[in-house]
Amino acid sequence: MFFLYLFLWLIFSRQLSVEIMVAGVVISAAIYWFACTCMNYKRASSHKPIRLLFLAIQYALIILWETAKANIIVFKVVFSRTIKVEPRIVYFRTNLKSSALRVTLASSINLTPGTISISLDDDLFCVHCLNGEVAEGIEDSLFVRHLKKIENLKKIE
Repeated sequence: MFFLYLFLWLIFSRQLSVEIMVAGVVISAAIYWFACTCMNYKRASSHKPIRLLFLAIQYALIILWETAKANIIVFKVVFSRTIKVEPRIVYFRTNLKSSALRVTLASSINLTPGTISISLDDDLFCVHCLNGEVAEGIEDSLFVRHLKKIENLKKIE
């Protein structure tokens, strides 16, 4: 957290010199000390928001990767000489407890071409898939596994 204070100090000062850097270190250390001693700030909990941010960035990259893969599959289906579209409706349950993360999963499924979340009822998902290749392993997809990591991190206090 000290480095976050120092980083903010340097951004808001809009200049970089030795005096500003020294003042930033002193003031950041004082704020960090005050937070730890007077406000009962726990040093161990300071890594949690950073870890959540890191996992959120990872999740955004996973969405981009899975969208690119799904685009290739849909491209093959659309431009093949023999169109083999085998639409399927897949039902699956998820072990995500947070309703916000379940909605995030449904939105992520909607973002990937070839899949549409039809309904979400508590932990039961109904998803329409363009073909069997898209439907395979949707209940234990990379989306689900990564959202589970985020949920487990949020539980730790």
